[in-house]
Amino acid sequence: MISPEFSTGVTLLLYGLASVSGIAGMMARSPFWRRTCCYLAAAGFIFQTIGLAMGFHKSLPDGLSLGAYLQLMAWFVVLCGLAAWSKFKQEASLIFASPLGLMLFAMSAPYLQAVVQVPPYLKAPFYALHIASLFLSLALMALAFAAGSLFLFLEGRIKSKQYMKGFWQDMPALAMLDKINAFATLVAYPLYTLGIVSGLIWAKPVFGATVTGDPKEVISIVIWLLFSVLFNSRLTKGWRGRKPAQLAVFIFILCLFSIIVVNTLMETHHAFIRR
Repeated sequence: MISPEFSTGVTLLLYGLASVSGIAGMMARSPFWRRTCCYLAAAGFIFQTIGLAMGFHKSLPDGLSLGAYLQLMAWFVVLCGLAAWSKFKQEASLIFASPLGLMLFAMSAPYLQAVVQVPPYLKAPFYALHIASLFLSLALMALAFAAGSLFLFLEGRIKSKQYMKGFWQDMPALAMLDKINAFATLVAYPLYTLGIVSGLIWAKPVFGATVTGDPKEVISIVIWLLFSVLFNSRLTKGWRGRKPAQLAVFIFILCLFSIIVVNTLMETHHAFIRR
């Protein structure tokens, strides 16, 4: 029988080894270590999936703990990295996703008693539509952020004719980074929209109004509007390169502001409450 401690320890170990292998593979320009990173990340993902399936993430009477949300976020981030690796055959997606997944999973331990209170009306359909769709969209936007940031950095070096030898030569091409950004954006936007719409629908019976002016609602709608511009411009205007990369980076920074600042420092229905 797998214990929570064993599952957690193995998951942390595999994500940690994947992170070290990925960084070493980039610095040493070693395809072997980059591939090893991907296989270790996949193994860590499997162990974390087993842990989640067996309910090892912390659940409290009033709802899931913040620690559980961080673990779920780590799972979705690595899932998106694996999807991008499978689709584009680029180890870079998992070289980024592995340390981020490790960081989120490791950060979860101190917050297993901090609760996002969930009203009793909100059962399984709410989590399926609202939480899962938003988390998957955020994980995809993390991937878009990584691809967009690297695109802007590499483009800047190329335009300024800076040194591009050594491990810089192993970086994904700008066209590939743009494809990853576009893939993440086009998949994430419908999911984010589903998450927002389901949340607004559920807000009516729970809080008495579809839009209550809650800070989390306001920032989420602002993010959705900017996301709509990015999605529409990708599809209808053929946006490529610098502009969508810049907007994807900005949207993800707003998402971080929403999670870190709004959920912890502002009065909101989504506040993290320490027990």
